[in-house]
Amino acid sequence: MHDIDYEAWGDFVLTHAKARAWQGERVLDLGCGTGNSSIPFYSRGYTVIGLDRSPEMLAIARNKLPPITFIEADFRDFQLAEPVDLAVSMFDSLNNLTDPHDFVHSAKNVWQALRPGGLFIFDINTSAGLRDLWEMGNAEGYAGEVYYHWKHHFDEDTRLATVHAYCEQGDLAFTEVHTERAYEPDEVKRFLNEAGFSDIYISAFPAGGLAVANALRVWVSAQRPV
Repeated sequence: MHDIDYEAWGDFVLTHAKARAWQGERVLDLGCGTGNSSIPFYSRGYTVIGLDRSPEMLAIARNKLPPITFIEADFRDFQLAEPVDLAVSMFDSLNNLTDPHDFVHSAKNVWQALRPGGLFIFDINTSAGLRDLWEMGNAEGYAGEVYYHWKHHFDEDTRLATVHAYCEQGDLAFTEVHTERAYEPDEVKRFLNEAGFSDIYISAFPAGGLAVANALRVWVSAQRPV
């Protein structure tokens, strides 16, 4: 993730939120990982709560950003002690919910975590994005001293994209398997409506405005009704 411009992503989220007359102080960062996605909001003076299911990543986040509250929890099963004004999830974290029922259940949890009038803003990979993730289904090279070779496959029937990520540095080598499900804008809108959200917009990044058909990645914003 070293090449991801989290500052630009954070600016995009906040610009979009303020264009919808959003005002607030408390931000929930869903899938915060090692905390990099929380920094743009924390550095701008917001109170941030980071949530992730990986204790190893959260340990790094807590060491990096001691003032932020980080919670170990699953999207599908979490509650907050106090509501937030904005829930944000960056870099296709929600695509890791490979069962649509889990997506709906997670959206309901977010709805419960928001104050009335609060916003839920996230990006999502579409079928076009996951189908064409890499040319010829492979990617390899070096990240610093680490050699990587990733193989990618997209199943048209299930809309599941599976990545076998091989990494090697000296005598250390391992393979991780990651799976994401593609979601289309229309079904995301339907799932969010089912969870209780309204005023749902599908936007393009970085220009903003309505996303074009067959966009590889879209941004979604939805409001918990007042």
